[in-house]
Amino acid sequence: MDQENLLQNPGLGEDFGPYRNDETLQTAAGWAPWWLPAAPGEPSWKNCQPVFDAYELDNLTVQRVSSPFATHTAGLWQQVPAAPGNRYELTALAQAWSSEDEKPGSKREASDVNVQIGIDPTGGLDPSSPLIVWSDPAQPLSYWGTLRLVAEAQANTITIYLRSAPSLPKRQQSVFWHNVVLLPEGHYKRNLAIVGPGDTYINLLPEEPEPEEVVEVEVSAVRNHPYVELAVRRPDRQRAVAVFGGARQKDGRAIWRYTFSADMEGLYDIRFVADRGARLLAQRLVRVSRQMQLVPSGDPRLSYRRVYVLMPPTATEKWIVAAARGSYAGRHTIGFSADDAGIGDLEHRHVIAVNPHHWPGVLTASWFRQNYPGVKFTPVVANSPEDLEAWLRNWTGEE
Repeated sequence: MDQENLLQNPGLGEDFGPYRNDETLQTAAGWAPWWLPAAPGEPSWKNCQPVFDAYELDNLTVQRVSSPFATHTAGLWQQVPAAPGNRYELTALAQAWSSEDEKPGSKREASDVNVQIGIDPTGGLDPSSPLIVWSDPAQPLSYWGTLRLVAEAQANTITIYLRSAPSLPKRQQSVFWHNVVLLPEGHYKRNLAIVGPGDTYINLLPEEPEPEEVVEVEVSAVRNHPYVELAVRRPDRQRAVAVFGGARQKDGRAIWRYTFSADMEGLYDIRFVADRGARLLAQRLVRVSRQMQLVPSGDPRLSYRRVYVLMPPTATEKWIVAAARGSYAGRHTIGFSADDAGIGDLEHRHVIAVNPHHWPGVLTASWFRQNYPGVKFTPVVANSPEDLEAWLRNWTGEE
């Protein structure tokens, strides 16, 4: 089975529009522009803001970044959900025109264009960050060249960068981007949920929808993010229509409301994004399925409140020690079996699933509802044992 390209609009040839209402910054949907300004005292031709627009090249619509008679250090970026520890391979096609001739594609007196692709494994949005892993500079003058890079994610979000930095000002100074592919290497661990800057959360009603149900989405954040939208991908990778229901302020938080129809079974990818889809503010995955036959839970000797800290199969001894320390005050049960976590005809059963995306299949509330009804499910994404211990110590049991 072919792996799934994790990028939105990887061809950079669809739905061009102005970035933040600036008509000189026409970018493909899912991508945002960036550039580094000239340093004080530099010549007027050096590191200018380029023009971003669509261009027809080789019978394809592609993204162009151009700065005639000037140089630039610029490109595009897109944030992508990731799982810490996963390795990702990034490839892209790039072509550059650099010439003192007006003829398209001429290489007369060409300059080096220094085309690169990069991955920020921490999900940062600073194109000058030393954390970015860059490919070697390439000079694909008047032909499509393939750039390739592999990096390991260190956070729940990584940022993809496309970059060009011509050395000299030329009459023709254009870089074209097309067919960018991001694939996970080896076994792919998929995140269950991502919380973005400003504690941005996505809440669903119902939490476990069935086919043909209308899902109400409420997004809340401390920060009132501008240029936002809800992007919903169906199981067939087609985009579902998300209807905006208004925005307001409540208790110091910004609230956005949307609805969409869950018209087919399978896993839906729900993202709250900004800047025409380039910036990932929050993500939820939800599996839409019909109710299955329920499995009896079993009768205990007496009813009691049980909190089960469910560790993923990838957990090491260090993670188990951290879970035990964090669970000591609450006397929680710690184990590796989802069935053990759910079984028991108890009045109060609460499963805290640590890094549920590390299971062979994404572990969700729907799975427990279908197999062990009545279980309260809380997913926790922790990047380190220390983070898990601190979260468990401070957990109040109200989630």
